[in-house]
Amino acid sequence: MQVNQLTSVSAPISVNLEVTDKCNLSCSFCFNAAPSYEAMMQSQEKQDRAEKAQNELLISVRKKRILKTLDRLHETGVLEIRLFGGEFTIFKSWREILEYASTKGFLISFVSNGYLIDGDAADALARNGVAECTISIHGPRDVHDAVVKRIGSFDRAMAAIKYLRESGVVPTVAYTPNRENIDTLEAFIREMCEEYDVMSFSISRLFSDDRYSNLTLDDYYRILEVIDRCHRDLGVEIMLADSFPRCQVPIKYWRYLGYCSQGVTFAQVDFNGNIKNCSATSKILGNVLEEDVTKLWPEKLSGMWRLDHLPKSCKICPIFCGGGCTVSRGVENQFAPDEFIPWPSDESWLQAIAKTVYNRVRKIGHRIFYAQHYAKPESVKELSNTPVVVEYNSRPEGEGHVVMFKNFGVRQLTDQAYEVLRYIDGKRSISEITAIVQKKYNGTSEAEVVEILKS
Repeated sequence: MQVNQLTSVSAPISVNLEVTDKCNLSCSFCFNAAPSYEAMMQSQEKQDRAEKAQNELLISVRKKRILKTLDRLHETGVLEIRLFGGEFTIFKSWREILEYASTKGFLISFVSNGYLIDGDAADALARNGVAECTISIHGPRDVHDAVVKRIGSFDRAMAAIKYLRESGVVPTVAYTPNRENIDTLEAFIREMCEEYDVMSFSISRLFSDDRYSNLTLDDYYRILEVIDRCHRDLGVEIMLADSFPRCQVPIKYWRYLGYCSQGVTFAQVDFNGNIKNCSATSKILGNVLEEDVTKLWPEKLSGMWRLDHLPKSCKICPIFCGGGCTVSRGVENQFAPDEFIPWPSDESWLQAIAKTVYNRVRKIGHRIFYAQHYAKPESVKELSNTPVVVEYNSRPEGEGHVVMFKNFGVRQLTDQAYEVLRYIDGKRSISEITAIVQKKYNGTSEAEVVEILKS
């Protein structure tokens, strides 16, 4: 009866590289500070200290291992590296890691609190191919500084955004709602937009934890109301980025719900080579320095791809979203249903079918009343006779190629479409590209090449 499952790939496409677990700020909600996560990282600290040679600096041990990890990820077919932490900029050798990742051909981005990013750092990031990034800011000046427990942090983050823009790097602001800042979300977005010209926001989920007061479903409804109002009033690009179960959200807000690629095309790898399906979980899948990732990835994740961890209604859901966030119940979880949907054992088939019928009706209502109103009109693409393409990275996958375009995301291309892509260089004309492709794919017409280019 199951109709849904997650996509399976041979290895992750994008990786958060946890350069360090240390940070120069102290956000109470950070998953790095959860007891199970701290215990995992402390065990790795002991491993580092045990392996370092006499008189060798710990930073040298970690740097060498990170560079070796980048080698292994490159061999595996990973296309993008995202510098991550902790706070990656407090690791003294972060520029060497950045430069090495660039020489390996990775597309590169990063997540940072911005505290240590000055003009020189921004130039280094841009020089090594970084075009987009994420800066974490959790409210207006006083609120943010209180949340991260460091006065002046807001101003340092805004200075970082200024330096990055001047270097040609486009920042998105990431915000994590919690009891300390949720009431100032709208004022914060308006301030960022109107005073600092920030037009892109990513709103995260607050993972459930005993260390603080957790958010309720009603809290997220309030957040979505603010997101909707700010998008309509200000024109900002804004999403609830961490996956959220669509079945729990009014249809008018579906447009603001992101999807999560954790455990499918995305992974996190730390400075010891340990790989996880999600940044927030404290559970490790294996180690990229010791195991073949192309074997580890499908072996450890096949159950998740089959949705073994999700209730029956998710497996037959007509608005399948992936089941929400697998660690929303806490970072000690690896594969669990979202905190706002039931465990598999708590739902009968009768309940699942009733829910599916209800969601089928909601899907129809969404298509009638909302989808057409905010669908972006198709732009007519004027193709140059000598077309150019943005920077991309690719690898063979299945019966074609998976391609990650810089700033444009991931596409799965047929071998024929990939052959067209290979010869786009801004010098060859469409007719010349067609003639080359025809040698391998006889019968390819110029019209087909044009359609591939438009797509």
